[in-house]
Amino acid sequence: MKRCSPRWRRPAGSKMPEIIVKPASLKELWKTLPALGKARRYLAGGTDIVTADNAGAESSECWVDISDLPELGAIKETARALFIGSGVKISAIENSAPARRWCPALIAAIPHFASPSLRNMATLGGNAANGSPCADGVCALVAEGAFVHLAHNGKKRCLPLKDLFLGPKRTALEKDELITAFEVPKTKHFGAYLKLGPRAYFGISKAAVAVSLEMSGKTVKRASIALGSVAPVPFYAVKTSAWLAGKPLSSEVVLAAAALVMTEVSPITDSRSEADYRREMCGVLLERALKSVCR
Repeated sequence: MKRCSPRWRRPAGSKMPEIIVKPASLKELWKTLPALGKARRYLAGGTDIVTADNAGAESSECWVDISDLPELGAIKETARALFIGSGVKISAIENSAPARRWCPALIAAIPHFASPSLRNMATLGGNAANGSPCADGVCALVAEGAFVHLAHNGKKRCLPLKDLFLGPKRTALEKDELITAFEVPKTKHFGAYLKLGPRAYFGISKAAVAVSLEMSGKTVKRASIALGSVAPVPFYAVKTSAWLAGKPLSSEVVLAAAALVMTEVSPITDSRSEADYRREMCGVLLERALKSVCR
């Protein structure tokens, strides 16, 4: 295990910890944790935690650097599912042939995910653990029907990704529990991701919509719709997803689905947008996403 001084110059007002430890494996991680200060946090890409620290909103005594743990850094396939390690960089997912084949909504979301330089650092594990309602990668994965795999000192569990989130910046992760991978069922489907922000790219969304559709000809066999920035958590649109199943993807059905999804979301007014505008845009974005599948 490496014990490091901070990897970044400490800015004014920063509370960056004096200790950053870097275990070489999961086995070493579990052995190391009990000896560390109680106020500790995992560090993967660092794009969220370092930003919070620069803003004076991070007060951990110790960061545990898991960015190079080999157990978290691979994309693997089985006959039924694709597994994306929580430590895989976003840019590596974008260039992965299996991910491009089986995760079209996620791939569509990646160009909206911060900037190219940050995509070389950021991970889906960090995106999920941060618990933000506007996380692009998480929103897309919820639409993909993903599961999240968690581990703590040899104990493992798996749950639907949508159930990981309890509220803004709040997750079901227990103390020292680690996200190890995301499991996406391998089904042939169409995917789309549309985002409305202060600019075309590199901004936090006012509203975002991710769509996953299994089609039988022109009829929707299965629909899965997730939305970002319009609820306290990355939001799965249960009613609209179920309503679309079995219906032809006609113009009338698309408009009806757009109207229905606006009744499901519960956006707020904040510095980025007003609640009524966000709600209206959910319908607009879903209509556009569904029409893109029609084409």
